[in-house]
Amino acid sequence: MSSFDKVVKLACKPKPAPPKAKYLEPIIAATWSEEGAVGDVCKALSPRFREPNAIVVFKALIVLHTMMRSGATDNVLSFLCTHDVLRLRNVSAGNWEGYSAPQNLQHYAIYLDSRIRAYSELKHDAIRVQAENNRDMRNSNVVDDELGINVTKLKAKSERNKTAASAGVSRSKTVTGRKLRIMTVEKGLLRETKAVHRMIDSLVECRFYLDDLEDELTTTALRMLVKDLLILFQAGNEGVINLLEHYFEMSHVDAEAALKIYKHFCKQTEKVVEFLGVARKLQNLLNVSIPNLKHAPVSLASALQEYLDDPNFEQNRVEYKVNKQAVDKGLVKETDARRTKSEDSKPSTASSATAPNASASSSTANKNVIDFFAAIEEEQPTMFNPATNSPNSAYFQQQQIANPFVQRQMTGMPMQVPGMPMQVSGMPMQVSGMPMQVSGMPMQVSGMPMQVSGMPMQVSGMPMQETYR
Repeated sequence: MSSFDKVVKLACKPKPAPPKAKYLEPIIAATWSEEGAVGDVCKALSPRFREPNAIVVFKALIVLHTMMRSGATDNVLSFLCTHDVLRLRNVSAGNWEGYSAPQNLQHYAIYLDSRIRAYSELKHDAIRVQAENNRDMRNSNVVDDELGINVTKLKAKSERNKTAASAGVSRSKTVTGRKLRIMTVEKGLLRETKAVHRMIDSLVECRFYLDDLEDELTTTALRMLVKDLLILFQAGNEGVINLLEHYFEMSHVDAEAALKIYKHFCKQTEKVVEFLGVARKLQNLLNVSIPNLKHAPVSLASALQEYLDDPNFEQNRVEYKVNKQAVDKGLVKETDARRTKSEDSKPSTASSATAPNASASSSTANKNVIDFFAAIEEEQPTMFNPATNSPNSAYFQQQQIANPFVQRQMTGMPMQVPGMPMQVSGMPMQVSGMPMQVSGMPMQVSGMPMQVSGMPMQVSGMPMQETYR
């Protein structure tokens, strides 16, 4: 029996209240120790997950979650990914000596197990890395304040050990350049983004807000989950933005994988909005400020799929990279392209008149798409309507992005602007969205269908009547 058996048992005693700080502090301090104390804590915690009492198991999960958040995350996760002493899958499978685990406890155990598996795959914790490198320090500060624990004091004690201090410096150098926002595909952008999305998938299933919110254990777990989700979603969102900005430069295999990640992100964002929408209404209860997060556009899948299915994919990819380099360097390649075409062949007068227009149109389209993806980060939509505090009504409106590599049909008609209907009838285009009566009588906006009588539309001479129903 280790010295931590007693303190762990007291922290997980069957009392419907969160573990007390006086029990958690020695547990958290042990995670910073370099003498293997974290292993003793985990071994002492293991029997608590096999208890038939749901309160004991719930408190054991909260203790483990607190160790990951407020303790030495690398020490905890590195031990757990190499020693399966907790067997969280038994909790998630409901294997409780004949007892069935409450559903949210199963999901909670699955989420914590997903963090251990992600660490085993990535060799670092995405939440810790994102929090430490986050420009918005609000998200990193909340990590150091759980259940009244003086984490700063515990960290100060651990820094007295020179070995631990030198290891900390080495680790920070390792993770500084691993932000998903700046990671390249060659360095594992696709793999790490998928790992973050898997953790988010398991987290949003922990719907503790459907349980009794007067239960302090429920609110404690929900509070930590919300804080984790804020950081995880930001990391996943940065990974998706990075994917979109480099999508046209990827090989076909990588682009196909990136599109799957993006489609999954679009569906996942709906669940995140729902989860954070409820948490936003419970801000006072949880004591967590829910910011109006921004996210990558969620309606580009059709345009990205169209580009991926283009038979001239490789040619388009090379063309895009050349145009992007030209834009980055501030050079104009249109003159060189025209000179090359004129040297290779001498087309007829009609074709020579059309070729420059097509080339200019293609170059302009490429430049527009380059500018669009370059501005994704600055023009991200927000989750919530600031006026109503509810999910944005225009949240999932389709944004049509034209494929810059599709051959345009030259018809002599003006180009249709994506998202705007084009009226080809000789009549003025109606912009207001209301039915328009064109007759020589006063124009009525009353929900009646439009009548075209051959008379010119009167714009200013007659008064306008507006009828609201």
